Amino acid sequence: MCLDKPRISSWPFAVVLAVTGVAGCHPSASTEHGPAADNHGKASTGESVPETTTVEFPKSLWEAAGLKVAEAELAPLDQSLTLTGKIALNEDRLAHVFPLVEGRVDEVLVRFGQQVRQGELLVVVQSKEVGAGMLELYGNRRKLEFAVLKDDWSREVGRNTTEMIRLIRENVSVDEIESAMRDRTMGDYREKLMTAYVAQLRATSHLERLAPLRETGAVPTRQILEAQADEQATRATLRALLEQISQDAVQASRLAEQAVRELKTSIAITETNLKILGFRDDQLQSIDPDRDGEKLAHYPVVAPFDGTVISKDVVLLERVGPERQILTIANLSTVWVTADIYESDLPLLSRLQDKIVRIHSSAWPDQTFEARIFYTGDVVQESSRTVSLRAVAENPDGLLKPGMFVNVNLPNLDTDPVIQVAPEAVMNHEGRTFVFVQTGDEEFERRDIEIGRQGPQGIEVRSGLTSGERVAVAGGFSLKSRMLSELLAE
Repeated sequence: MCLDKPRISSWPFAVVLAVTGVAGCHPSASTEHGPAADNHGKASTGESVPETTTVEFPKSLWEAAGLKVAEAELAPLDQSLTLTGKIALNEDRLAHVFPLVEGRVDEVLVRFGQQVRQGELLVVVQSKEVGAGMLELYGNRRKLEFAVLKDDWSREVGRNTTEMIRLIRENVSVDEIESAMRDRTMGDYREKLMTAYVAQLRATSHLERLAPLRETGAVPTRQILEAQADEQATRATLRALLEQISQDAVQASRLAEQAVRELKTSIAITETNLKILGFRDDQLQSIDPDRDGEKLAHYPVVAPFDGTVISKDVVLLERVGPERQILTIANLSTVWVTADIYESDLPLLSRLQDKIVRIHSSAWPDQTFEARIFYTGDVVQESSRTVSLRAVAENPDGLLKPGMFVNVNLPNLDTDPVIQVAPEAVMNHEGRTFVFVQTGDEEFERRDIEIGRQGPQGIEVRSGLTSGERVAVAGGFSLKSRMLSELLAE
């Protein structure tokens, strides 16, 4: 009997031994199989029967072989990935600068690569459109000043005229009217009203003097009739004049008010158009053609935010317009990190949103950068079968350069509980993946398995193993070597 020699058994080899009648000192073997099979390991039904191999390995050799055993556990798989990524510009802090007007470049105040601050003047464009808008705004403001004065005057004239008309209709004496309206502005309405009122009073007074003399015959009837007609005519003239002047005063006031409103509207439209072009209120309030001259036509191109000029396509005195880009400004204090995730790892995407990833670059081997994931992709690219992942990284020192390749280490992501074993427990031979399962104190069974995802500490076992079974997690190559050597010997 041979001692301390691993024992191995495989039913196809047992068949060979039985046929050839080999005898001698061999490891004891046991065979496990299902239905009756032929010499090719096929069941009578013609289906493949999984091969099961048993290996005996004395405990006295475990320490020397480094053999260790642990249970297959059901637990979340601690999974992480390292992807190849690329640094890109933060498109949320990227500006392609176009002038909003056509014109000629009068000044270029910035150079390629220059750091600029928000609101800093970059380029000055001489624009006829801007000049016309500024002059129109200035002219309408001056017209508005006069229109407001005229409106105030019309309102005062209307109030005073209405008051005089009220006094006339109440038959107040001329002296009282003159005293009440002496210092009030009325324009030419005063003369018209007083002339008609005095004429009406005179005709009424004349008729009143003649009326008592009619019965005595001292005054011809014809003269009295003429006096009555004159009184009625002057009264009608006064009444018509009162109505006409009342309407004229109201209409004049309305026209003056309308002129003010129209000018205010024109000013507001012009101001809005200039503000759309980027001008501020303080710039629009200080317009003075006498002082500014041709500078009124200057259109300033300013930096939209703090950043770096990364492209410059503008020179002095050239023609520019809204359809042509002249500058590109990027804020490099933050950058994007882009990477692609393959379809097999898509289940991880739902767990990645807002997670922190670590970035490593060969240019800075001793430094680790961090980025926060903000987009995990919605579309699988047909050519690469990947989904785009994007993260934003702080870049205060400008070490991360757009276009730089980096390694992106995704965070550890726990999955749902799965059966898993240590990576060292998994063996491969002749295209099969297997582990050694302890079935006795010194006995191990080769077990074919199907593996899935892999983490730094474990590999998912999808089939072939149950939770709690004891598996060789170290020294498995010793078992594999003994198994192969005994198979070769047999």
